[in-house]
Amino acid sequence: MDSEKYSSDSPVRTVSEDRFSRSTFSARVANVISERQEPSSITIGLYGPWGDGKTSVLNFIEESIKENGSAITVRFNPWLFGSVESLLLGFFDVLADALDAKLITQGEKFKDILKKTAPGIASVAGAKGLGEAVGAFLHGPDIIELRNRIEKELEDSQKRILVIIDDVDRLEKSEIQALFKLVKLVADFRFTAYILAFDKDIVASSLSENYSGANGKSGEQFLEKIIQVPLHLPAVPAKDLRQFCFQGVDEALSTSGVELSEQQVQEFVRHFTLAFDENLTTPRKAKLYGNILMFSLPILKGEVNPVDLMLLEGLRTFAPELYEIVRKNKDSFVGTFHDSYHHNAEPEKQRIKDLIDGVLTKTGKVTSGYIELLKNMFPKLQAVYGNMHYGSDWYQKWNDGQRICAEGYFDRYFTYAVPKGDFPDAAISLLINTIEGTGGEISAESNPLHDVLTSDNSRVLIRKLRNRANSLNALQSTYLSLAVCQLASEYPNPESMFGWDDPHTQAAMLVSDLVQKLEKKNRVDHVVRCIRQTTTSAFQLEIFKWLRKEEDDKPEKDAFSTEEVAEIGLELADCLDNHLKSVNDITSGEKRILPHTFYILNQYSKKESIIKHISSILEKDKSAIVRLLDAYTPTAWGMETGISHKSDFERDQYNSLIRIFDPGYILKSIESFLGNIPDDQENYPRDFERNDRSIVLHQFVWIHRRVLLEKDEQKA
Repeated sequence: MDSEKYSSDSPVRTVSEDRFSRSTFSARVANVISERQEPSSITIGLYGPWGDGKTSVLNFIEESIKENGSAITVRFNPWLFGSVESLLLGFFDVLADALDAKLITQGEKFKDILKKTAPGIASVAGAKGLGEAVGAFLHGPDIIELRNRIEKELEDSQKRILVIIDDVDRLEKSEIQALFKLVKLVADFRFTAYILAFDKDIVASSLSENYSGANGKSGEQFLEKIIQVPLHLPAVPAKDLRQFCFQGVDEALSTSGVELSEQQVQEFVRHFTLAFDENLTTPRKAKLYGNILMFSLPILKGEVNPVDLMLLEGLRTFAPELYEIVRKNKDSFVGTFHDSYHHNAEPEKQRIKDLIDGVLTKTGKVTSGYIELLKNMFPKLQAVYGNMHYGSDWYQKWNDGQRICAEGYFDRYFTYAVPKGDFPDAAISLLINTIEGTGGEISAESNPLHDVLTSDNSRVLIRKLRNRANSLNALQSTYLSLAVCQLASEYPNPESMFGWDDPHTQAAMLVSDLVQKLEKKNRVDHVVRCIRQTTTSAFQLEIFKWLRKEEDDKPEKDAFSTEEVAEIGLELADCLDNHLKSVNDITSGEKRILPHTFYILNQYSKKESIIKHISSILEKDKSAIVRLLDAYTPTAWGMETGISHKSDFERDQYNSLIRIFDPGYILKSIESFLGNIPDDQENYPRDFERNDRSIVLHQFVWIHRRVLLEKDEQKA
């Protein structure tokens, strides 16, 4: 692509490129200069803010001048020179080149005279100042003679010299002052016209430091002495500027291959015009916005919501202070106010409101449009500037839409990349398509998921797949769920306070989500297939746990019926039974899943397998009774420290255990290990060292005796 398409500062060069109907204005200026009969010089000031198109208008003027051949144009860009001395010499050097090439046909060239005189100019300028240097130069005998020759030839040829000076407002203050001194001193050159293009406010401010004047307007007063014809650039109609801006947006979308729906286009246009119309003041800003999109849209294609990105880049272009507030205060903008937090959120809401309103007031922005824009991008702000609250059920919708208000997507909009530890959405799409392309013929070795899954990215990967689950078709859901089950052993499964958030549990939830995408008549068979292909009992149990089951008090659409759950449970029980027969001691290596395993086996008529396995263990190892009861004892977590420790064996665990084992059998095993049944204690046993897990035996005995007392009391 042409590099000029990326330049927000690239002027148009010919009238045919005129977008804002300024060529007519330019032609009139050119005609005034060309047709002027008065031999005295004239100095024209072309005023306009940065980026308003002054250079383009100068190009149009120069083009018109060349067409009628009435003047010799000399372009001088003072920004190219780095000091006052080089600025002075550069001006005469450029002037000499033009005159030597187009006017002086015989005799000594202006450039040759300049070379002899230039060293004196620099030395005098450094020692006595610019005024004396230029004055001495202009009144030297050689220059006076050459000047007379030039004026005579201009008069004979009926031509003028037009000196075009651009980018005046980009100079340092001292250089601006030097340039205007130079123009003032050379302005009496006959048959000469000067056009200086600049931002009047910037230049007047720079000049005011060297000249005193009433009411602090010395800079403007000095300009009035030099600029004989002050011209302001014709204003660009707002609709033309907006159209020019949207052309850049269209080009960026087309180049990046991003397509917006009609609804997305309407959303973008509505919020863009509401927020940014007042700040879309110059063609340069419009072009700059298009350039930013040309950069950001291709980089983040498929990874973020394009409308959110385009509006955010609007903030960066037209309201950079507000953009920085958003970038640096993620927690204030993403997500929602939690339901339980609504009544206590007023101080936080006021803080956020003060943050936004403060920067809008400071920068003088029109508040309402920006607030509406932010409320659209960050729904949390609906509660800050009104009474609308969004619940956590919206998180899934925002994730599906790759919205900036979703915590997992916010950072992408500012880093122009997928953050480390995240997983690209494009890679998710490729993974799903690859799995679908297998046709269901997936083995552990050929599983596409195996190629991308690591212990480090598993949490994010599974979460991303869960977010995508609702959008998958039945075939994709079928194959992906099988692929997930085949890698059950690779999902980290640490024991933690909130176990539902680990990759192991989230993967099981994903399987449940995917199963729901299938036709109801196919679900049971598919769940059975998933359980059979799962490589660990822990994941088999987790799949069964998270299936959506019918409940009397919580009816759920498309949930598994009681009969369907029983059919799946029987298959799971068979798998667990086979596993139990294959291990030497479930109380040693798989204590975390032991209670759940025994519950399923007991629920689906496999109780004898449990009794047989535990009896076999106890015959060899009497201490297995401690491990058995300890496996039923829950883990507790310190709320402040987050450190885990085993809790107490209590009535709920006792009830679960005796559904499978006769209490007498447990008491006999305890006596065999301890040598006796512990004495009855008045208080519940708690005075053991934490690492002495035999306390659970004493707690079982204590609870059992209380149960017997309750039964006796009931009989009485």
